[in-house]
Amino acid sequence: MKRTRLVFLCVVMLGVSSGLLSIHSPLFATEEDQFHVIVHHSNTRSEITQEELSNMFLKKISRWKRSNELIHPVDLQEDSAIRKTFSKMIHGRKVTSIKAYWQRQIFSGREIPPPEKENDRDILEFVSQEAGAIGYVSASVDIHEYDVKLITVIEE
Repeated sequence: MKRTRLVFLCVVMLGVSSGLLSIHSPLFATEEDQFHVIVHHSNTRSEITQEELSNMFLKKISRWKRSNELIHPVDLQEDSAIRKTFSKMIHGRKVTSIKAYWQRQIFSGREIPPPEKENDRDILEFVSQEAGAIGYVSASVDIHEYDVKLITVIEE
């Protein structure tokens, strides 16, 4: 029995260290926790790096590269399962850590956090009305009724 657990542990560790399995793997996310990143339909970008996306939501990057348009990120409320997944996969941190980051930014007078919306529909409406907007919604949501498009997140 102990040998079986040891072999299993070695296989898992090998998979993680080789990149076959990772925290970001869909194997660790339920379908309800998967999300899509969306932008305003006029945005010319079709993909974005994970680091760039994180920096946009932390407001370390304030303008889109090609258009020089202001970036308007929008978050779901902190108790949202989708936000928890987004924070873990994109920022590599829990929502509470991101909230603490924003408290430091506010206290030092540097920046304020992105607005928080109650649900996917509110995110879709915000992004469809703001040309520089970027947000994320549940992968199960139908986005076709809104002036938004999906953007692919890539790892570098």
